[in-house]
Amino acid sequence: ENLNTLSSLHTLQLSDNCISSIENLNFCEKLDSLYLKSNRIGRNGVSDLVGLLECPSIACLDIQSNNISDVEVLDEVLVKMPKLKVLYMQGNEITKKIPSYRKTVIAKIPTLMYLDDRPVFEEDRRHAEAFARGGIEAEREERNIIKKEKDEKHQKNHEAFKEMMRKAREEKRLADEAKALA
Repeated sequence: ENLNTLSSLHTLQLSDNCISSIENLNFCEKLDSLYLKSNRIGRNGVSDLVGLLECPSIACLDIQSNNISDVEVLDEVLVKMPKLKVLYMQGNEITKKIPSYRKTVIAKIPTLMYLDDRPVFEEDRRHAEAFARGGIEAEREERNIIKKEKDEKHQKNHEAFKEMMRKAREEKRLADEAKALA
């Protein structure tokens, strides 16, 4: 409560406070980071988290170690957060209920750059999106494509290096010849 006067607030740390639902964030227009670790959020399902949608500026959300178990939270709330880049959800039952949790969350939230205990790299995103499209087979195909791209890039760099060395030798030879004539 009483957040209506905090329109310039950037970070709000409310971890370990027995909070049961997220609400009244609509006045926090610049809120970037919200920390709600170890509260009581999630006992009433999606309704406890729908208040996050009042604040579209949130980029970093820590809701780990709460009571979040309703898998609808992902589609009904988290996916609809337009600037979400960092998400901590470990310690909630939802992480066990969402099949292939990490891949699913990464595929559904394209802005995500960090999930729980590690960053989301471009390869992670490509694997997750392929998995979402066609399961493990599509992910394997994507891994093969990525390997082929890396191999081609390596080969291209190797060829460029060889060409650079050839040019350097040629320049040295010409310089040596010029010196011998002088």
